[in-house]
Amino acid sequence: MGQFSYKTEAVDPHRKILSEQLVMDLEHVAEAPLLALAKQIPGGYIHRKPFLRDAKWLFKKRLGHLALDAAAIAEHLPWYADALKCEKAKLLEHLDELAAAIGGPRAALLCVLWNNQAEQKDAALPADLLPRLLTNAKAQSSKPDAKAWKAAIAKLGGASEKEPLDSVDALDSAGKTVRRLLQELSQGKAARENEGRQIRRQHANELEAKDTEIRKAREDAGRQVQEAAKQAASLDANIVALQAKLTAEETEVARLRGELDRAREHVTKKAREIAEELLSEEIRPWLADARTLKSASEEVAKLRQLTTETVEKVRKAQRDADPFLAKEHELRQAIPQMEEMLKLLRRYLRTAGQALPEVVALEKRLTEHIEKVRYELEKRDQPSDPFLERISAKINGADARELKSIESALLLAEESGLVDSRHADLYRRDIHRRRSYMADRAFHEQKQSGPLALLERAVATGEKARLALDANNFACLRQDYLGLRLTTKKNAQGESRFLLDATARQKVVQLAEKLADDAPGLHVWVSFDGQPTALKSTNSRVRVTFSRAGAKADHDIMDLVAKDKTVEAPWFVVSDDIEVRDATAREGAYIIYNDALIQLLVNRGIRA
Repeated sequence: MGQFSYKTEAVDPHRKILSEQLVMDLEHVAEAPLLALAKQIPGGYIHRKPFLRDAKWLFKKRLGHLALDAAAIAEHLPWYADALKCEKAKLLEHLDELAAAIGGPRAALLCVLWNNQAEQKDAALPADLLPRLLTNAKAQSSKPDAKAWKAAIAKLGGASEKEPLDSVDALDSAGKTVRRLLQELSQGKAARENEGRQIRRQHANELEAKDTEIRKAREDAGRQVQEAAKQAASLDANIVALQAKLTAEETEVARLRGELDRAREHVTKKAREIAEELLSEEIRPWLADARTLKSASEEVAKLRQLTTETVEKVRKAQRDADPFLAKEHELRQAIPQMEEMLKLLRRYLRTAGQALPEVVALEKRLTEHIEKVRYELEKRDQPSDPFLERISAKINGADARELKSIESALLLAEESGLVDSRHADLYRRDIHRRRSYMADRAFHEQKQSGPLALLERAVATGEKARLALDANNFACLRQDYLGLRLTTKKNAQGESRFLLDATARQKVVQLAEKLADDAPGLHVWVSFDGQPTALKSTNSRVRVTFSRAGAKADHDIMDLVAKDKTVEAPWFVVSDDIEVRDATAREGAYIIYNDALIQLLVNRGIRA
C-alpha cells in the first residue's frame, strides 16, 4: 500500500493547509485512537489535552508524514471512513457535492488517503483534483453537517442510516475494536509504569546529588569554623601582646616627659645665670633707658588716642553749633546714596527694552543735582585766587579737546609750583566730572555728529579706525542680543558675577569678525577678563587679548589706547563702564556705548 500515492511535487504546495485541516479534525477523534496516534509522535504525550495543545507545531514538523498520520485517524472519522469504501467512479462523479458537504480541504485530504490505500494504478485518483479542491478553500474546525455529508455518501453508494448492518460484520468489527482497546490499555499501563519508574529514578538521583551537596557544605562549614577559631585565637594573642607593648610605651613616654621637664628647668636656670653674668655695668643703664622709652611710647599712644577722641568731639560740637557746617556734613553723606540711586537708574536704562520718559528725566535731573552739590562742596575747599577761579570757570565751559589742554597746563603749573598739589587734585576732579557730564549728555542726546556717527562713517567708507571692545561688559549686559544665558557665581564680597564660558567668548569674537569684514579699514581689539581660551579668529584685523593674572581687561584697554601706535587712526572704545570711558576719553578716544554699537550692527544688517 502507498505505492500509488501522489508524488511529492503534487502534494508539497498543499501540505500546509492539509496539515491544518488534519490538526482541526483531531478535535473530533475519540481519546483512544488519538492517544494511539500521540504515541507514534516523538514527545511522549500520554494525555489528550497537552497533545491537542501542541498539535499545531508538532504536525508542522511532520509534513512529510501527512498521509500516514491522516490514515491513523481516518477510520475513526465517519466522513472519511464511509467515503473510502466507495467506488472510484462514484467518487469522481459526486466529488464536488462531497466537497461542498465536508469542505474542500477535507475532500483533498480524502483524495490523499484514497491514493495511499490504492492497490492498483487504475484505482488511483488524478493529481489535478488537489488544486481544484483547495482553490480559495480554508480549513474548517467544526464538524461537517451530518445530513449533508450522509446524503453525499448515499449518492456515492456507501452505507447510510437506513441500511442495516450485517450482524456478523458488526460483531467482527466490535471484536476488533475491543481487542485494539485492550491492547492500547495494556500499552498505556506499561507506558505509565515506565514513566513512573523513570520519575522515581530521577527523583532518587536528585536526592542523592542534594545529599552530596549538603555533606560537602557541612564539611566546608566545619573547616571554616575551625579556621575562624584559629584566627580568633591568634587575634586575641596579638591584642594581649599589643596591650602589653602599649603599657610599656606609655611608661617610657612618661619617663621621657619627666626628663624633658627637668632639662627645660635646668636650661632656663643656666640661661638666666649666663644672662646675669653677661649684663655688665654698662648694659644695665641702657636697659633702664629702654624701659623708660617703652613707658614713654605707651604714654604717647594714649595721648594720641585721647587727642583723636577730643578732635572728633570738637568737630561734632562745631557741627551742632554751626548749621552751615552741619548741612555740609549731611550733603557729603547723602552724595554716596544718590550715586547708588544713579547707578541703579542707569542700569535700568541699559537693560530695559524701552525706557520710560520719567526714568530718563529722573536720571538726568539726579545727575545734574549730584554734580551741582559736589561742585558747591568742593568749591568751599578751593582758594579765592582769581587765577584759580578762572581755571574753574574755564573747566566748566570747556569741550573735550580744551579739557585735555587744561589738564596738561595744570600738570605743568603743579610741577613749577604755581599751584598747590591739593588744589590741583580738586581741579582734576572738576575735569573728570566735566568729561562724565559730557559723555552722559552725548549718550542721551545721541547727536548725529557724535562718536557713533564717526564710527558709522568709518565703517561705511572704509576709513582707518581702531575699535577696542570691553568684551565682558558687552556680553554680560547684552545677553539678549547675543542669545546667551550666562551662569552666575558669587565673589568674595557676596556679589553675583556672570561667568563667560568658551562658547560665549567665541560668539563675541565672531560678531567682531563680521563687523571687521564689513569695514575694510577697521582694526578691532577684543579684550576678555580671566584665563586665556583657545578661540578661532579668521580675520587678521581682529585681535583677541586676555587680562593679566590678578588684573582686569579694563586696564588692558586703557593701556592699549594710551600706548598702541601700530595704526594711525582714531580710537573708538565700546564699554558701559564709567572708569573705562573716563580713562580712555582722557587719551582722546571716542566713547561708544553698548546700545550704540548694537544700533550700528543692526543698521548694517549684522546679527549675532
